[in-house]
Amino acid sequence: MMWALVLLLGQAPITYWPGEHEKSVLAEWAVEHWAAAGGFAVQKVKTAEEAEIRFRWVNPRRSGLYGQSQRVEDKGRWVNEVVVNPTAASLGPEMAARAAQDPLYGDVILFLTCVHEAGHALDAQHTSNYADIMYSFEYGGDFAAYFQRYRDRLKVRTDMQRQSPLSTGDVKQIQAAARRRSGRR
Repeated sequence: MMWALVLLLGQAPITYWPGEHEKSVLAEWAVEHWAAAGGFAVQKVKTAEEAEIRFRWVNPRRSGLYGQSQRVEDKGRWVNEVVVNPTAASLGPEMAARAAQDPLYGDVILFLTCVHEAGHALDAQHTSNYADIMYSFEYGGDFAAYFQRYRDRLKVRTDMQRQSPLSTGDVKQIQAAARRRSGRR
């Protein structure tokens, strides 16, 4: 139904490529949560070259980076590269230990990072509200507890597909971004 509504309004789906990684389904779920909240369509494509949003999974031994989204020009068009480090080890020993003890907690960290960085790719900005997925830790806050509160809502990994991590503030922000993208204010 949502696809039909968006396409009737002349909006082509936003294309994305979740990358080639054993946990790329987390990137898919991340994009789908934003689309559902923003009322726009997304379409998974088979290659990075076809996508407006591209997930890149970096070498897990790379330290100092867990997630990043940036707009880059590729062959004359602008695309969003979402870079994700698939291991909690780059977040320090405490987070790595928690993820090793509870693999679902590790997946939550990875999933919420995909959601946050996909939000940037869809024009969502950092906030100072700790409840938001777009919260910036530059404002402080308990890093481990931030992920744990979502982990507490889950029994199994596939619950992430059904349990939206987006706050009311995130939803308002993505709806405004979707209106800007479609030319409606």
